[in-house]
Amino acid sequence: MWQIDHETFQTLWPSLLIILAMVGAMGWGIWKVVHLAQSDRPAKSP
Repeated sequence: MWQIDHETFQTLWPSLLIILAMVGAMGWGIWKVVHLAQSDRPAKSP
């Protein structure tokens, strides 16, 4: 397997945090859009 030395990790961890934050924001945005789209549908009348 591959290993990351200390200097490489010190360089990469801020970028990894930003990527995780962006993925979280995109996931939250998609969830919000889907939730709003479902709540905007008119109720079916019998």
